[in-house]
Amino acid sequence: MSRRVLVVDDEKGIREALTQLLEYEDIEVRACASGSEALSLYPEFRPHLVLLDVKMQGMDGLETLRKLRELDPRAQVVMISGHGTIQTPVEATQLGAYDFL
Repeated sequence: MSRRVLVVDDEKGIREALTQLLEYEDIEVRACASGSEALSLYPEFRPHLVLLDVKMQGMDGLETLRKLRELDPRAQVVMISGHGTIQTPVEATQLGAYDFL
C-alpha cells in the first residue's frame, strides 16, 4: 500500500516544494490551494496524513481542521504555518491536530 499525503496551502511555492519533497520519498501526493478543495478531495483520496496551512484565504486552516475531523475523526493532520501566536497551536491541538510545525 502506498503512503498518501494531502498538502493544503494557498501558496503555490509551498505546495510545489512539499509535493516535490514527498514524491522524492515515494509518497503519493495530492495538493490543493484551499480548505474547501481539501474537503472535496479527502473522501476520495483517503490520505494517511494531511499537511494543512493555518493561514489561508477563505476557509482558514482551523476551520478546515474542524470539518476534516467531522468527515473522519481519525484524520491525521499536521498544521503548518510561519505565522500565528502561541494560541494557534494550542487551539489546533484541542481541535485534534496531531502536531503543529
